Amino acid sequence: MWQTALVLLLACFLLSVPSRTLAQCNNATTTLRNIADVVAIATCTTYTGDIVVATDVAGISALLGVEEVIGSVIVANNSALTTISSDSLRSVSNDVILDTLPLLTNISLPMWSSVNTIILNKIPAPNVINMQTTVQKVTNLYITDTTLETLFGLLLQTSQMENLIITGNQFLQSCWFGVGNITQQATIANNSAQMTLTLPNLTYAYNMEITNASAIEMPVLQSINQNLDISYSAVQNLTLPVLSYVGGDLDVKNNAQLVGIEMPDLVNVQGNVEISGSPQLESLSGLSALSFIGKDLTLAGEFTDAHLLALTAVNGNLTLTSTDATAPCADLPKSLAKGTYTCSSTPAGGQHKRTPLSKGAIAGLALAAGVLTIALTAAVVWWLLRRRHAGVREIPDTTSTTGGGATDRPALASLAREKRSSYGYHDLKSTEQVVDAGRVPGQHQQQPEDVAMRDLGRKDGSVEERGEVFEMPTEANRERREMSASPTGAAVEMASPHEGVGERAGEGEWR
Repeated sequence: MWQTALVLLLACFLLSVPSRTLAQCNNATTTLRNIADVVAIATCTTYTGDIVVATDVAGISALLGVEEVIGSVIVANNSALTTISSDSLRSVSNDVILDTLPLLTNISLPMWSSVNTIILNKIPAPNVINMQTTVQKVTNLYITDTTLETLFGLLLQTSQMENLIITGNQFLQSCWFGVGNITQQATIANNSAQMTLTLPNLTYAYNMEITNASAIEMPVLQSINQNLDISYSAVQNLTLPVLSYVGGDLDVKNNAQLVGIEMPDLVNVQGNVEISGSPQLESLSGLSALSFIGKDLTLAGEFTDAHLLALTAVNGNLTLTSTDATAPCADLPKSLAKGTYTCSSTPAGGQHKRTPLSKGAIAGLALAAGVLTIALTAAVVWWLLRRRHAGVREIPDTTSTTGGGATDRPALASLAREKRSSYGYHDLKSTEQVVDAGRVPGQHQQQPEDVAMRDLGRKDGSVEERGEVFEMPTEANRERREMSASPTGAAVEMASPHEGVGERAGEGEWR
């Protein structure tokens, strides 16, 4: 405060001095090193030339009396300055450069409204800069590597700018400019991921790049003369409702939260079109009017709808790669491309994209799984029951007429039974049937006579698998040696020791 009071006293003293003794208001460059230098130009409402603040000065913070500078104001590489202020400064014809000021925390220029170029660079003070100004007319604005949170003080209510560069401001939350046209470059990149960009009056831009934005509002933007690149942002819906022309490339890349693109009036893109790296973007229906692409078209993502219904020509190569196998290549026919055509809908890593199922689909799958389980269980039970009864197979009984009587033949066992049994009669025509009985049928007897059984063993004394063997009749008791095979494949009946020798009356009968 004492410095300001001293400056005012000096100013009053200088005003009492004849005008011929006043400092010249025209100079190529005036360097402010102390209070005397400030007072020397305080009586100049219009100063022609550049005003530079020395790098080793900490006590100079105000420009007194000067309203217009036809030249530049430069404050750079000063490690002590904390405040820049002026209650009178209204316009600067060239540049205001505030560069590498690590302790600057306050900019107070309430009357400042017009400047050609503003450069705020490398102002990393730990406290947020308090910018009190209403600058409306700016031709070039460069704000890089600062701690600014908002730029509301820079209304930029101007019809036209050349360059708008806002980069590397890690705390910047809101960016609002009322500019109508940007004739050279607009770059709003690498600021806070929560930054919202609002350009409510912008109708034309020559070249534009936007990254790290959470919301983008350009409701009246009609055309881009060169490239439009919107990448690495958290925008969910990219809406440019009246954009109709892009004279260079259109790139929409690596926007992880993007779910929709709405550019219903976009008809012509003279350069390349690339839409990629946005896994939540599944449909391109918002580009319904796009009819001409001057170079290559590259689409890569998880598209389920890649229709570009108005598209009639791609003057370069056409590449569609979808990690969702449901995206048909028919959405973009080969006839569109004048160059090479590549279409692939193979899921990345061989895995199909998992999509959530509806409740109805889940219920249907559960019902189908239940029916399949019941069917498999029934099949297994049927197979086990069939397996269990397959060992004993009934053969229809046949009768032999001997003396007017009927004799039931023993049941035949399956081949599986033969493997675990070492006795019985074998049919001479078929070895697959075994008489599963230890009895020999006799003529005219109601109850078969038991046949002696014996156990078998190995000659070396070890016990072999036990089995029952039928004792064949001895030679003395055997009246007939000849055995005839039944033409029906049934087991052969052998003569019992109790049977009388008779003549053969027919196949399967003895008398």
